[in-house]
Amino acid sequence: MANSALSKLIETFKTPQHDYKLNTEVFGQFDAEKVAKELNLEKIGAEKGTKNQPSQDSQIPDEIESQIQERIEAAKSTANEAAENQILIYNERISNLDFEGHFSELRQAGPLAISDIQAQIQRGLNEMNTRRRKLLDVEKEFSYFRSANGLEYRTAKLTTSAGTFLRVLIVLIMIVLETYFNGTYLAKGSTQGLIGGIFEAASFAILNIGFSIILTLYLIKQVVRNGLVWKLIGIVGIIAWLGVVLVINLGLAHYREVAATFAEGAGADILVRIVENPFGLIELESWMLFAIGVLFATVTLVDIITFSDIYPGYTKRQMRWDEEQEEYKVEFDSLIQELDDIKEDYNDNLKAIGNALSSRQRELDNILSGRNRLASLYASHHEQLQRAANSLFSYYFEANRAARTTPVPERFNRRFIVSKMELSSSKSFQPREAQKIKDRISEAKQILDDQVQLVLAEYAQGIRQHRNLDILNKEYAYGEEPKVKEKTEQVQ
Repeated sequence: MANSALSKLIETFKTPQHDYKLNTEVFGQFDAEKVAKELNLEKIGAEKGTKNQPSQDSQIPDEIESQIQERIEAAKSTANEAAENQILIYNERISNLDFEGHFSELRQAGPLAISDIQAQIQRGLNEMNTRRRKLLDVEKEFSYFRSANGLEYRTAKLTTSAGTFLRVLIVLIMIVLETYFNGTYLAKGSTQGLIGGIFEAASFAILNIGFSIILTLYLIKQVVRNGLVWKLIGIVGIIAWLGVVLVINLGLAHYREVAATFAEGAGADILVRIVENPFGLIELESWMLFAIGVLFATVTLVDIITFSDIYPGYTKRQMRWDEEQEEYKVEFDSLIQELDDIKEDYNDNLKAIGNALSSRQRELDNILSGRNRLASLYASHHEQLQRAANSLFSYYFEANRAARTTPVPERFNRRFIVSKMELSSSKSFQPREAQKIKDRISEAKQILDDQVQLVLAEYAQGIRQHRNLDILNKEYAYGEEPKVKEKTEQVQ
């Protein structure tokens, strides 16, 4: 993934390039006074002067002059070695910055980032295309249903979870209440008393309310549908409901009266009484039992009719269409959010790389500044060695000159020149090379800025493609030629 490549590149930029802190204070002060005392220059110079040594025509430095030269050369070699070591460290730090390697990785990371975004957009488009076509199929079915049944100008009545729970609760309460009331009225005629009456009444209550639910859902509600056949089915359902309610509740009322008289054979007698004289109830309690049963059946009918839209199947199709729309919106928002996250992630990573490049540029400036300071310190140290050499030879020459009776050798009148040791590694990294790296860093930052713009462009293109997906799918769904054609541009 391009994101992993960018993260790896960022970690590389953040990794320290050395495990030490360079200290350029490596050259000490050459103590000419201390060396003069150690070599007894004034004393030995005076002693040799009293003997007029070295002779006036001497051309070769004596042992004292050689000792001074050795001490100066040793100090010069030590300083040169220390400077060479420090410059090598500076050069190693510059190499560890590995600008060229990071520039190459940066050029590769950009196209990988764009490719990753394009792949994500394509995956999202494929998912949304499948989801959108499913939504369009449901929408076509819903639109056809509304058009065929003359429902274009109103939406379906929907039920909430709380409403569904309340409607079901009402039915259950009615079953319990009807069972209780029926059992209460049947208790007189039951040999088992109230409990026996409740068990006997429960079956009547379930049949009364159960048939009301079934007939209302599958027959009575058909009366509102278009077409003579459907209306006839609805009318038949109403008649059937009236017949069932009357039979069940009259049977229950007759059962109450017959059961109080006959211990056995009450069922056959009930059928005879219903056929011969269905409304020939004698006791008021029987009429009350009949009225309660009809009331509960009527309440059940009203509850089922108002439970959802009165037009059969309208609520179900409306809910399915609404659910598909909501799922499509959630999927669309999720994909857009993924694009937002990718865009922000790459923008943050590219900006982090830009900051890391700036940090490395400052590091390069610090390294070059340290190298220049080291070179200045090395030059200053050489000048100090020259002054120390002048002082040491002066101690010896002047003491010798003061004690002599003959002229001094000609070299006593000449200054000893300390030859400078050039640093062999000081020219391995020239200022023009540093400027070249700085120019490359500026170029890399421009590449980063361009890549940020490409990321934003790809993001905007992805948003347009997702939005245009609705237009394309709608036109295809209704058999039209698509008016908008989006083509994914590959950014090289």
